[in-house]
Amino acid sequence: MPIIAIIREEDQLLNAERERISRWAGPNGWQYVEYADVIDLLSQLTALNLEVIGELEIVAHGNPAECDDVSIESARTFGESLRRVTGFSRSTMVYLSGCNTGLRFAGDCVAQSLAEAAQASVCGAQGYLAGTHAERTESCVPSFTHGGILFEAFDGAREAEGSRVWRCFGPPLKVVTGEEMDIKISTSGFRSVNLSGDKAVQLRRAIEQALEGPSAESVPFRIAPDLKFAIRLGDGEHIFELLAGGTVLRDPVSKRIWQLPGGRALLEALWPFRSGAIPAA
Repeated sequence: MPIIAIIREEDQLLNAERERISRWAGPNGWQYVEYADVIDLLSQLTALNLEVIGELEIVAHGNPAECDDVSIESARTFGESLRRVTGFSRSTMVYLSGCNTGLRFAGDCVAQSLAEAAQASVCGAQGYLAGTHAERTESCVPSFTHGGILFEAFDGAREAEGSRVWRCFGPPLKVVTGEEMDIKISTSGFRSVNLSGDKAVQLRRAIEQALEGPSAESVPFRIAPDLKFAIRLGDGEHIFELLAGGTVLRDPVSKRIWQLPGGRALLEALWPFRSGAIPAA
């Protein structure tokens, strides 16, 4: 039984996808699952108690380091937990159906990390993704312009349709069984990170200059933010997100986007802190 799972998130694009796919799945032989986070997804997959899970497509926002709640940080725990779900095996094909999940940024690739942890084949998109594997409507583009704002390509991105959209990573040939014990603590909210004065000033200046330029509405692609951070500007503290490898600035409150010149270099400098947030200098 193939499964298509969509994150339960208040987002105009995902709302439309959930409405369409929830009607489409059953009559076309797919099991539909709607989940809140990876724990909820694992719980629902376990409750299905299927003999065989041939395919699992996870529809969410993506970037090279995450497919919403499935991220570089959670990939090992999620992947090893998947192996304990009844019906999941090395022959299960997993599709991380979010933008750029099969590409690499600063050494990170969430599809490869999950393949290693789950010991199964995991496929990620090689560009900005539209459609789904289940419906056979998938297509991707390396970059695009929306409202005059350029969403730049990640290395290795391509324009493709169908099976050529996906870059698939196989399970490791040898299972690594270490003696170490990991304890991982999940936290939420903003984490203070001290930046050097030059970096803080550079980040603030880049944001202020971007906000002076034209803005546009959010785009119809399933793009996860590369980084979410808080910074103090002249009128108080703001929350922003970086998209498209740092080349686009987004206000998650107003849903507006701006071009961020030089943003890729800024993101590369801040990338180690992507699971937290950068405070005002």
